[in-house]
Amino acid sequence: MENQTEEFVLVASAQKGVSVVPFSSLSYDSDSAQDSGIRPEDIYSLPKWFSSDGFNLLESFAKSLCSSPVRDELLGVLSNGRGVFKNFKNVLKNHPDIERDFHRFKERKMRSRVEEWYASLRENWSQEKSADGDTLSLCLISDGFSFSRYDRKAESGCVESELRIFSEKKEDELKAAYPGDAGVLLADFWNIRSSCALGEIGGADGFVCRTASDDFVGCLLFSSGPADARESATLTTCFVKDGFHGLGIAERLFETCVSFMRGHGIRTFFVADFFMSESLEKVLFGLGFEKIHSFYVARFF
Repeated sequence: MENQTEEFVLVASAQKGVSVVPFSSLSYDSDSAQDSGIRPEDIYSLPKWFSSDGFNLLESFAKSLCSSPVRDELLGVLSNGRGVFKNFKNVLKNHPDIERDFHRFKERKMRSRVEEWYASLRENWSQEKSADGDTLSLCLISDGFSFSRYDRKAESGCVESELRIFSEKKEDELKAAYPGDAGVLLADFWNIRSSCALGEIGGADGFVCRTASDDFVGCLLFSSGPADARESATLTTCFVKDGFHGLGIAERLFETCVSFMRGHGIRTFFVADFFMSESLEKVLFGLGFEKIHSFYVARFF
């Protein structure tokens, strides 16, 4: 968003997944559109970031600091009105610890702006109308992918490898988003959860999503309950690879899983509330889940 020299756009299509590319790299003539699989309606402008947004970010960070000479110095730079951005950075360079905190603060704020924009975009997708007036489901975006039953023997190695990559990235994101002990503890908690999931992959059931060229995109795996609760199941893991978020794939995986459970004697499905996104929570509620303590629970009768 900060790049003022070139315009970037988001491209979301079943053929290409989700990516951010320079607007200048796209062409609208019919031949190139057919070759690339990208249509004009697949292209979305990124949220704008103006100099006023940058100033507000600097001011918010300065005010968030505890009373100190550095806080007063930064606020003084902002009130000067000349060379604000350059002078602000110069002050930070003299205080490496605070400079690191600033970059983390900036990343969180800009990530939040993008997430708000993306949530709004997804909401618009889900409300688009078809020609006959029916509301289109966001999950229709995932029609370019295949969803099949998880093959433990053939796919456990692939799923394990992809889960390790996904988990490592998630740990890094948590540490970056929450500086200090909070990020370390959250990342450690995530690591423990991922280790448990990795240990259950070999005996889990579920569904896998792949592209038309048979590349792995994501999966949802679940494990049967204990011996005295065989008609129940718990979520083992559910994740989607980078580049394919926002296409309704996780939603379709949950829908497919719930439909399967209803027809195979599973009466209760438990999903732990751990970094549950707001959009996915809405999907679960739409599928009949209810929130009980730290779990989302679906009962099939």
